[in-house]
Amino acid sequence: MIVVDSNIVATRNLTSSLTSKSEQVEEKDPVWIVPVLWRYEFQNILASAIRAKQIKPEQALDIWEKVSKILVENECEPSASKVIDLVAQYGITAYDGQFIALALEMGIPCVTEDRELQEKFPGIAISMDGFLKPQSTHVVREVRERYSKT
Repeated sequence: MIVVDSNIVATRNLTSSLTSKSEQVEEKDPVWIVPVLWRYEFQNILASAIRAKQIKPEQALDIWEKVSKILVENECEPSASKVIDLVAQYGITAYDGQFIALALEMGIPCVTEDRELQEKFPGIAISMDGFLKPQSTHVVREVRERYSKT
C-alpha cells in the first residue's frame, strides 16, 4: 500500500515518457491510496491535456470514469491539523500537504515525482525510481525538526 501523488496517477493513465515506470510501480504495489483532492488535480490534468489537444473530451471522460472507479475505494482524508502543521513547518502547499500528511498518518511512503517533496521529506516522498529499486524497504518516519544556528 502506497500513497500516490496525482502526477503518478496521470502518468499511469495518460501516455507519457513515464507511463512504463508508473506501470512498474503499480505492478510492485497495486494498492494506491489517495486523498480526495486527487479528483480535482487529476481533472485539471485532463483539462490541460484537452486544451493542449493531446486528448479529446470524450477520451478524458472515459479515462476519468475508469480511474475514478478504481481509486474511489482507496480515498482517505488526512487530518486538517496535520496538513496545516506541514504547511507551516515546511512551506509546502496545502495540496502537497494532503499527500504527505496521508502518508505520515498511514505510515506508508508517498510516491511522487515532485523533487521539492522528495528533498523536504526524505524517506517519505519517494520517486518512482527510488520505489522501484530492488530490495528497497521503505520505512516511513516523521521528519525531524530542523536545527538552525542562533
